[in-house]
Parts: sequence; C-alpha cells; structure tokens
Amino acid sequence: MKKREENSRQDSLNNFEAQFKRSTIPLLVLQLLSEHEMYAYEMIQETLKRSDGVYKMPLLYTVLNKLEEQGCVRKSRQEVSEGNRVRVYYAITDEGLDYLAELKQLYALLSDTIRTIVYQS
Repeated sequence: MKKREENSRQDSLNNFEAQFKRSTIPLLVLQLLSEHEMYAYEMIQETLKRSDGVYKMPLLYTVLNKLEEQGCVRKSRQEVSEGNRVRVYYAITDEGLDYLAELKQLYALLSDTIRTIVYQS
C-alpha cells in the first residue's frame, strides 16, 4: 500500500511539473528569441544551461508552430549542419515582443501571488 501511495505522489509531482512547463514554455521560447534567433535544440540546451539542468524542455516544434501561427515567431533561415541535419532558425516578431511583455507581466503577478500565499506565515 505504501508503495502505491509513493507512486501516486510521484505521478502528481510529475503532472504538476508537466503542466507548469506547458504553461511557461512559450514565455521562455519568446524570451530566448528576444535575445537572438535560435533553432529548437539550441533553445533546449540554453534553458538547461541557464537553469543548471533543472528545467528540461520537451521538443519545441509544437510550441514553435503555434507561436508561428499566432504571428509571434517566424522562420528566419535554414542551415545544414556538419551532420547533414537541417537547422531551422526562428526569430521573434514585433507581435511576439508585445506578447512576451504581456506574458512577463502576467507571470510576475501570478508567481508573486502564489509565493505570497504559499510562504505567508
């Protein structure tokens, strides 16, 4: 019985993390692209580096496609790597910069509010 409870708790933690990432990945992608154009794997690696390996992004193509449909990012160029792989670079648009500013404000408000509720003594 105890093992089942531990598994259930771990499943809940994994679900919490997955939902958190689903909500924050567009914010992180737009932030990275506001600094310079990047390809998907580069964004994943940069996020891992900046988070000391804590924030592991899933594949980004679905998020990038959605942001592209919304007019927030565009494909800026393609390069063929040494391994003969095509790298598609993305750049943020003016609309994406506006959306990023809105996301940052909302994230700050929500994270500050949650922090106040959770850590209030």
